[in-house]
Amino acid sequence: MHWLETLPAWPTLALLLLLANRLLTLPGARAPLAAVAVLLQRLATQVHPDIQRSAFQQQLSGGLALLLVLVVVLAMVIGLYLISELPLILDAVLLYFCLGGQQLFQPARNIAGSLNRQQLSLARSQAKSLLLRDRQNLSAMGLSKACTESLLLQQAANQVAVLCWFLLGGGVLALAYTLLQTAARQWNSKLPHYRYFGRAAALAYQLVLLPGVLISALLLAVQDGMLAAWRTFRATDQQFFSWPTRLLLATAASALHTTLGGPAYYGKFKTARPRIGRGQDPDAKVLLRAIVLIKAQQTALILLLSSIVALYVASSLLQN
Repeated sequence: MHWLETLPAWPTLALLLLLANRLLTLPGARAPLAAVAVLLQRLATQVHPDIQRSAFQQQLSGGLALLLVLVVVLAMVIGLYLISELPLILDAVLLYFCLGGQQLFQPARNIAGSLNRQQLSLARSQAKSLLLRDRQNLSAMGLSKACTESLLLQQAANQVAVLCWFLLGGGVLALAYTLLQTAARQWNSKLPHYRYFGRAAALAYQLVLLPGVLISALLLAVQDGMLAAWRTFRATDQQFFSWPTRLLLATAASALHTTLGGPAYYGKFKTARPRIGRGQDPDAKVLLRAIVLIKAQQTALILLLSSIVALYVASSLLQN
């Protein structure tokens, strides 16, 4: 089977794991990130004991803490690559633990079910795994909107961006991206305690997240029509959202025929954000339609990776 020798390693691994992730809820996927999150919280406790220091000191300690985590973890992983006789196995293991997928679908379905049964308090409680913002004062519409946004953004962050960095640099780059993502979430600069300490992690994460957000927005725009998505994007107030996030939410609002955005509260502090889209107000049905959109996006990624692998194999066979 000579054609097997022509398979490109990283695209093939990405395709296989994406297929498995699409069909199954992979046990233990992203589980090690919980341990990383605990370590990051303990590190923050040691180097960021209070918020009374100057903003510069907090930003400096946050940047140095982030650098320490990246250097130590990546140095150990690169050391494993240097002594390993099967580096592709390490690539597969790292991608397995970094790649997100269906873990958020069931909580979203549970929330939609509770909203349909008018159990708003239960739905707010179930949304803890999806939302960082304050949930206690959210209406049914606000909760549906927040969870829809979270699903779309986490799909871009946990799956599309991870695949992008894996295809560019294998398991090491996928892990580096995931470490930045975890640090940005644990030291979230939207929370008052980490407003300055988490700024370095937030800026670095926004930079590495960019490919995933843009590709996700493109896939959503293709599903509903790129012209309609572009009009929604152009009609959105440019304040408060970064333009990649604004682009993703605008294409999602266009595809779902709903409104997204609007003010959000983090630690009792209000973050003003513009409304995006002109459709109906979000409800449980919109949340469920967002899951369908994400699954269609995953199918498109599978087809894209399959095409890359097939073209690579065909070109290699023709050259031989």
